[in-house]
Amino acid sequence: MIAVTDPEKRARGGVTCFIVDMKAPGVTLERLWPTMMGDAPGQILFENVRVPAADIIGGEGQGFSIAQKWIQEGRIRGHGARPVGIAQRALDMMIEYSQVRTTFGRPLSDRQAIQFMIADSAMELHACRLMVYECAWRSDRGEDVRHLSYMTKIMCAEMASRVVDRSIQVHGGIGLTRDLPLEWWYRQVRSIRITEGTPEVLRWRLAQHLIRNHKSA
Repeated sequence: MIAVTDPEKRARGGVTCFIVDMKAPGVTLERLWPTMMGDAPGQILFENVRVPAADIIGGEGQGFSIAQKWIQEGRIRGHGARPVGIAQRALDMMIEYSQVRTTFGRPLSDRQAIQFMIADSAMELHACRLMVYECAWRSDRGEDVRHLSYMTKIMCAEMASRVVDRSIQVHGGIGLTRDLPLEWWYRQVRSIRITEGTPEVLRWRLAQHLIRNHKSA
């Protein structure tokens, strides 16, 4: 749990991270919220819950920076690398199916419309993979990659949505069924676009950073 422990300082040293025992008095799991992604986050109610100082994570007032670090790493792995992996497999399936599925006596891979879907997917995927590599490399070096992680999360999630959508289109009716993982990936990448920062919020924060730090020639 992350809570405000100093209302005056708030994000600047007034937020603390705790481990809370779910069996502690006053802690109630009110409900689970099943999502289109297949998971079920919980809604937890805290009523006069007392948490000992020994259960503080990282020190008092460090909660905001800890949360930022967790979210930043999550944007690189779960919202950057994972969409890249999903998109790569969707592209592979798109290419493979286009070569064996024939229409009017010719494989789909001979159709220019299909070729453009494959080419666009490959280009977008390559660019996003390099973004993930750079963001991870800079993070490993200890650099501040907060704003680069915004770019990475936005680009990778939106790219994967397009690639999976194209793969479903190429597969036609079977792409809509649960015989293939495409519909599952479609729901996953749609969820990734929202969790840990919507593209609208991240674009806004990124633009603020760029405008604030712009130096004219």
